[in-house]
Amino acid sequence: MSVCRFLYQNLLTEPAQVSVSSAQPGMVGMPVAQARGTAVAYTSGLHQGGQDRVFLLEIDSLAAGSQVGQATFRWRRSDHGDWEGLGLTTQRSFLDLADGVRVKWVSGAGPDFVKGDSWSILAGRNQGPALLLDRDRDTTWQATGCAQESISVDLGASQEVAALVLADHNLGDQAQVTLLASGQPDNWQAPDFSQSLAPTRPHLVALPGQAFRHWRLAISDPANPAGTISASLLYLGHCFQPSRMFGARYTRTWVAGRSTTATDAGKVAGSARGLAEAWRISFRGLGQADVAGFQALYRAIHDPQSGRLSPLFFTPFGEDPASTLYCLPGASLTPVYQHLGSYALDLELQEVIRTHV
Repeated sequence: MSVCRFLYQNLLTEPAQVSVSSAQPGMVGMPVAQARGTAVAYTSGLHQGGQDRVFLLEIDSLAAGSQVGQATFRWRRSDHGDWEGLGLTTQRSFLDLADGVRVKWVSGAGPDFVKGDSWSILAGRNQGPALLLDRDRDTTWQATGCAQESISVDLGASQEVAALVLADHNLGDQAQVTLLASGQPDNWQAPDFSQSLAPTRPHLVALPGQAFRHWRLAISDPANPAGTISASLLYLGHCFQPSRMFGARYTRTWVAGRSTTATDAGKVAGSARGLAEAWRISFRGLGQADVAGFQALYRAIHDPQSGRLSPLFFTPFGEDPASTLYCLPGASLTPVYQHLGSYALDLELQEVIRTHV
């Protein structure tokens, strides 16, 4: 008998829980000046930080002079309350700040600096673990290689993991993927649990059903055509499986995201944004526990406290994990009481698509 599954309780809620073997760096923007001096600031480097950051620089002393090489500055990242560097001499060659960000100044005509001159530098986050948890299929973790890569997770305590999803991966047919788990950190040579996984597409799906604190997804794909491994989302958490399967008379629709225009002569043109699946399924004979499960699902997806809308992974047929899709249910949930404590429930699910493919 087939079963369907809903994956909506991700145990991964913060990027700090996830580390990756490598990640493509982010870009460093040009400085934005609020200055009366004539010196021009320039940046260099590739940002290694996992979050978008603004670097703030300010001239703090002209005691030794107002020119480059004489004036000093202080700097900090915008999410740091205290200055991280004080009394640093301005330089004509690049000076390292943090996370790969570098800065220098070129003298102008007249005094280079006035005390209080400041610059802000936007450094975009790297393509690291934060992108696996942002609920956005258009952003991806991008490793720097493909021969030996890994994603490691610390759940903070031993917790049961019923399901894993690595969404929108680019793994090749010959990729070797192993899910490891351990009660101790860095115990990957002799883990407590190990399972080889087939890289189903578009999402890799596994049902480990094990309870551990530390988890790792080890990936070896040296023949990867892109030369680097990428994936959009990582789910490691619980699995809701209703006691009854939805009825055989379900509807599966493909919905095109598009816009069209037509001229007076009848010529039609437009653009396409993607193709999404839409499912309409009906359950009959659900018990009270099933209804409670769907209510919990809706509460998790629609969280007014955080204001976030969190899509879920839906596997229509348990024997076919490749059919899993990332989706949102309709805005309303209406269980209908039938008889003898049973309920009927109709559900619509709309896929959340990638817009750049």
